[in-house]
Amino acid sequence: MERNANDWARILRACGVDPTNSIKWSTVFAATIKPDSFSKGDVDLWDFLPTVLVESQMLTRLKENGKYSAQRIRDMGNASPPGSRWRSLVPRADALAFNEPAFFEACYGGRGGNRPEGGGDGARYPGRGLIMLTFRDGYAWQASRSGQDLLTLPELAEQPHYALEFAIDWWEGKVPDAFLGDTTKVRRVVNGGSFGLHEVEAMSVKARKALA
Repeated sequence: MERNANDWARILRACGVDPTNSIKWSTVFAATIKPDSFSKGDVDLWDFLPTVLVESQMLTRLKENGKYSAQRIRDMGNASPPGSRWRSLVPRADALAFNEPAFFEACYGGRGGNRPEGGGDGARYPGRGLIMLTFRDGYAWQASRSGQDLLTLPELAEQPHYALEFAIDWWEGKVPDAFLGDTTKVRRVVNGGSFGLHEVEAMSVKARKALA
């Protein structure tokens, strides 16, 4: 279904996006989402829209937050499995607190194609976008599909048009059609687990009604 900016402004407001961001993003959605953007059309949108709204905190965040207090780092680390990267940050919490580059280096160094901690890739390739690209490998994958030089300009993923374009392409490349309608399976693809599952399920009810 072809939707114009007014349609998208109404849909986004109905999902809970604030009026200012609804207007800002409505033109982006109208220009980017076409009837053939998704292999299953609105069936994809029923899952895609709730996902990007939750992942981006209602279209207000296009870059991962890396500025945590020492106590928050300890809490998240202690809640993670022994031996995990998050757990390893607990003894370093004071040094990493509110130091975003160092935090991203500690989290992402030596993973996903990044150079070891201190090499700069962890800070250069944190999560960005509506469905956040992460790690050098993630940016390289999207660059190979979009033709954009994301390894040189990873900040492109923070621009609304590119963020939505990349999210749609990521979705079509990563989420099997067979998973559509099963929020639990979709969440595993998006973030490797069930984090945010209840929020996406609640948002799905609003999105389906708004898209009808």
